[in-house]
Amino acid sequence: MKLDGFDMLVVAAVAVLMAAAAAYSLSGGERRATGAAVARSRAASPSPDIYPKLSAAKALLDAGQVKESVDTLAALEKEYPADPEAHALLGQAYAKLEDYPHCMSEFKAALAMDPDYVDKKSEKFIGKRIKTAVRDGMAEAKASLAKNPADPAARAELSDAYYLEKMLAGGCE
Repeated sequence: MKLDGFDMLVVAAVAVLMAAAAAYSLSGGERRATGAAVARSRAASPSPDIYPKLSAAKALLDAGQVKESVDTLAALEKEYPADPEAHALLGQAYAKLEDYPHCMSEFKAALAMDPDYVDKKSEKFIGKRIKTAVRDGMAEAKASLAKNPADPAARAELSDAYYLEKMLAGGCE
């Protein structure tokens, strides 16, 4: 039997897959950290001096002093841009102010750094708050787009809403 070009391609592909499987088994099946995983692990361990500041901002938010909380959280976000908790709290504060474009942008940033905010088994879970913000923000964005289909802010808001919706449904980044 003579092998044609397609048969040779199949044989080469099988050989590559077998070599990859052998290399995987020789490494003990360990996974190497990807760039995104390394970035998440760095984001998961911010400076310890942020925690009292976050607690104070959360206390303001819980006490109904939303604008003061937004000011504090915005300053913290600038000082610690890689902290997902600051973004998540800022998203919640913007949701209380019904500022959905900023709210969804902050939730998106928090989820990009730490997807545990939409994991129902996580202690960080805020999925119900995000879902409510997405529902209201999406309606607002669609109404804006109906008035002006070329509105870039409404398009960005709708894009963030779809991203958050996908993450809530268990989608990948």
